[in-house]
Amino acid sequence: MLKLETAHQVLLIALVLVLPACQSVAASDNSSAFVAPEDQALVVFIQNLREDQSISYTVFDLNKQCIAEVGGRQAEVVPLKPGKHTLYITGYNTHRIDTSLAAGRTYFVRLYSIDKFATRVSDVTPVQRGSEAYKQLGTWLKGARVVHASDDPCSGKPLKERPNRTQRRINEANADWKGAGGPKQADYMLIQSDGLTAAEVAQLRH
Repeated sequence: MLKLETAHQVLLIALVLVLPACQSVAASDNSSAFVAPEDQALVVFIQNLREDQSISYTVFDLNKQCIAEVGGRQAEVVPLKPGKHTLYITGYNTHRIDTSLAAGRTYFVRLYSIDKFATRVSDVTPVQRGSEAYKQLGTWLKGARVVHASDDPCSGKPLKERPNRTQRRINEANADWKGAGGPKQADYMLIQSDGLTAAEVAQLRH
């Protein structure tokens, strides 16, 4: 009986040691979570800065509906209908991105902050095909915990703030967008061809 109990204890210790490693591998090396269904597009929002672990980035649309709330070292996978979408991302401040999404493709957006004039400000980088961000994608995903929008309590619900405050965020982001001009606006856009196909997603190493 004593030997059986000892064996159980050894097994439990082994599970405690092995399970976290297995979970880490599943989160960082399994790219299948990023494969878009044939009739939908996926947008993956990546938060990867250690300095930002205490802040959540909220993604919302023109209807003031939350799409995702991304915090810590997360890569949140959000399904969206193919077509054009204007999205707003707020952290320390708010940015606007415009997207044109194709079914069966996966798009990536990095959320982060930078030091500016003795404070921190938010920024976003839509991953455009052929850009430096495209080359960095695997690095940004490394170590990220994959989260699905279906498990995000914020997704699909009105933002938890006064509607007029949300409208101010939208107005400010739109004003910055218009003031940036064409070339700068292009940095905050995703076009259909920026999306990765299922075969390209399978080649991701993160």
